[in-house]
Amino acid sequence: MGSGRPLPIFAAGVYWGMRLPPLLLACALVACASAGKPGTTPEAQGTTTTPGSGLAPASFVRTTADGPATRTIEVRDGLSRQVAMRNLSEALSQRYVVDVVDPRAGFAMTTWQARIRDGIPDARYRTRFVTRFVDDWKALQVRSEARFARTEEPDVGYDSAQLDSLAIELRTKVGRKP
Repeated sequence: MGSGRPLPIFAAGVYWGMRLPPLLLACALVACASAGKPGTTPEAQGTTTTPGSGLAPASFVRTTADGPATRTIEVRDGLSRQVAMRNLSEALSQRYVVDVVDPRAGFAMTTWQARIRDGIPDARYRTRFVTRFVDDWKALQVRSEARFARTEEPDVGYDSAQLDSLAIELRTKVGRKP
């Protein structure tokens, strides 16, 4: 090392002649040092992340309250229970797999459905719908449930875009005409 000539420098100040183990150690230390800076993580900036895929859908709303996750549709006058239930089942089964149906109670629930991302199901984000006729079949409640697994304990909430889309579709099938 006493040759007196400087070592050639590679990108970012790493010496070209450095051996592989010290180089890997230096890279790991730099990565660890920059990972813990406050305010640089997506969580600190107000967005939600999932391992390996980035952010949750923009329509995911984290909440445990039932109110925001529920839409109520007034049922059209003169619509029989059988026709209302059939229209509900048909509307749900066009886009979702219906898991539970109880026509006597006016209840239907879809299975958990994973989001499709780049043609591949992403099991970290999944949604389902729970529907129920209430007030002696005068109204239909539609509730969205969503789970977003960014850690071992998933975030609970609902998908506002899917809920609004399904509510609009169900209004045309069983809702009152304007």
